[in-house]
Amino acid sequence: MGKKYMGYILPSMLSFVLTGVYSIIDGIFVGRAMGDPGLAAINIAWPLVALIISMGTGIGMGAAVIVSLNKGAGEEKKALEAEGNAFLLLWGGSLILTLLLFALGTPLLGLLGAKGELLPLASTYLRYILLGGIVQVFASGMVPLMRNRGASFYSMCAMATGCIANILLDYYLVIVLRLELMGAALATVLGQVLTLIFCIAFYIRKKNRLPLSSFSPNRKAAVSILRVAASPFGLTYLPSVTIIFMNLQALKYGGEEAVSAYAVLAYIVSFMELLVQGIGDGSQPLLSLSQGGGDKKTLKTYARWTFTLGISFGIAGALLFFLLRDFVPVIYGTSPQAAAYIVYATPAFSLVMALYGLTKPAVSYLYATHKVFLSSLLVYGEILLTLAFIFALPLFLGLDGVWYTIPAVQAVLGACSLCFLKRAGLS
Repeated sequence: MGKKYMGYILPSMLSFVLTGVYSIIDGIFVGRAMGDPGLAAINIAWPLVALIISMGTGIGMGAAVIVSLNKGAGEEKKALEAEGNAFLLLWGGSLILTLLLFALGTPLLGLLGAKGELLPLASTYLRYILLGGIVQVFASGMVPLMRNRGASFYSMCAMATGCIANILLDYYLVIVLRLELMGAALATVLGQVLTLIFCIAFYIRKKNRLPLSSFSPNRKAAVSILRVAASPFGLTYLPSVTIIFMNLQALKYGGEEAVSAYAVLAYIVSFMELLVQGIGDGSQPLLSLSQGGGDKKTLKTYARWTFTLGISFGIAGALLFFLLRDFVPVIYGTSPQAAAYIVYATPAFSLVMALYGLTKPAVSYLYATHKVFLSSLLVYGEILLTLAFIFALPLFLGLDGVWYTIPAVQAVLGACSLCFLKRAGLS
C-alpha cells in the first residue's frame, strides 16, 4: 500500500518541483536581464497568463476525479464518457479564452496596474504567451488525466521535459539573444509544446486510445466535470487573483520597488505551493478510487500520509526560506530598495509557506472525495478573505498591511480546513 502510494506521490511531487524550479529560474533570468521593470511586468501580466494554465488544470483534475469515482464504483462506461468529454471541454474552453485575451488583454493589463513603461512590457509578454494558449490548456489538462490512468512516471517525464526545455530556452532567448520578455514567453510556449507531444503520444498508443463514442457530447458528464473543476481551477488560479490586488496595493503603498519585491516573494512562495499541490494531485487518484469504492479505512490512511507530507514540507520550506532571506535578493538582481523589502517581508511569507502545508492538501482532499461544496468554500472563501484583508489592513498598517495580508488569510483558512476535514469524516 505504501509503495503504491509513493508510486503516485513521488512523480507528481517531482513534476511540480521542476515547475517551481522553472518559475524561480525564469524570474532570475528576467531579473538579471531587465531588473525591477521586467519582474514587475511579468507579475502584473501573470494573472491573465495563469487563466490559461488554470483552465486546463481545472478541467483535467475535475475529469480525473469523476473518472476515478466511476471506476471505483465499477462504472467503466461513464468513466470513458467523462474522459472523452474532458477533451471537448479543453478544446472549447481554450479557444474561447485565447480569443478573449487576444481582444481584451491590453485593456485588462491597464486595469491590473500596468502603467507607463510597464504596459508595453506586460503586453509583449502576454501577446507571445497567447500564441500557444491552446497548447498550454491541453498540456496542463492532459497531464492529470494521464496520471489518473496510473501513468504517474510518464506524466512526470512529460512535465519535466517541458520544464527543462523551458529553462534552457530561457537562458538562450533571454540572456544570449537578449529577447527579454518576448524570449521568456516563447520559452514557456515551446516548453509546453514538448509536454503536449508527450501527452499526444500517450493517447495514440493502442491501449490508451479512447473509443470514438466517448467523445460524444454528454451534458451530464460535462456538468459533473465542471462542478468538480471549480475547486482545482480556483486552487490553481487563486494565487494569481491575490497577485492582482497585492500588486495594486504594493504599488500604492511602496511603489515599483515594492511590486518587484513582491514578484520575488511570490516566486519563492509559489514553489512551496506547487510542491504541496503535487502531493495533493498525486494522491487524488487513490483518494477518489477509495471514495468511489467505499473503502473508508484505505481512504483515511492515504489522507493521513498526504497531510503528514504536506505539513512537514511546509514547515521545512518556511525555515529554509527564513534562513536564506538575505541571499534571495542577490540571485534575483533586485534594486537595494526592493531587496530591503524582501528581507523585511520574509517572516510573513515564511508563515504562508508553513500554512500551505495544511490548507492546499485540504482542498485537494475535499474535491478528490467529491466534497465539492466544502472544497469550493475554502477556495473561493480565500478570495473573499484576501479582498477584505488587502484593503483593510493597509489602512492601519500601511505597507506592512500588504505584507501580512496573505498570512492572515492562510491562518483563517487553516482553522476552517480543520473544521471542514472533521465535518467530512476525517479526524
